[in-house]
Amino acid sequence: MFRHAIHPVSFQKRVVFAVPKFWNLTDQPDGSVLGSLAWERYAPTGRYVHEHGCRLASRRNEAKRRVGKYDEKQRQVYCGAYQLSAKSIRSIASDQLAGVLSADVIHQVEEGEIAHTDLRFHLQADGFDIEATKTAIIDRLWNASSGPLTHVCHCDRDITPHPNSHLDTPPLGAYRDNRSMALRLWGLIRFKVWLWFQGFRF
Repeated sequence: MFRHAIHPVSFQKRVVFAVPKFWNLTDQPDGSVLGSLAWERYAPTGRYVHEHGCRLASRRNEAKRRVGKYDEKQRQVYCGAYQLSAKSIRSIASDQLAGVLSADVIHQVEEGEIAHTDLRFHLQADGFDIEATKTAIIDRLWNASSGPLTHVCHCDRDITPHPNSHLDTPPLGAYRDNRSMALRLWGLIRFKVWLWFQGFRF
């Protein structure tokens, strides 16, 4: 799983990487909290991970332009991604973190983004401080992450210095793709076959 960092929304005062803003878990009507990830199965190489991030930032900028609210000073800039496993996410509930009933990741194509995955935590309704529980969840997520895989999108090459220089390294350290060459190739082939069957043309 990968979580993408976008400037300035993942930062405070534009230069300080802010882990709570980076994860941005939002409250849902059913009492759960929701975030989003990219599933490595549908973004099997760094190229696909970064293309997803570049499209994400570009789509946000275009949405602002369409309604006449685009501000170059608030331009959305993709900076890079952090990796964590589905197992580490699910363990947040199995480790009995107070107030967390379940934790899961659900693949869901959204706005054409085939790697998009919902990150959802169902929380206990009563007797717990929701904000404190969200803070504890974010702490667990950050401690289970590795990275960053920094990147500069083609459209952002004019930015100097690029805000990806402000990304922090999480406790697990730098990202390393420990898959064998055979597993990497299999993951790419599986992805291409899935695309073909789904009728996507990327």
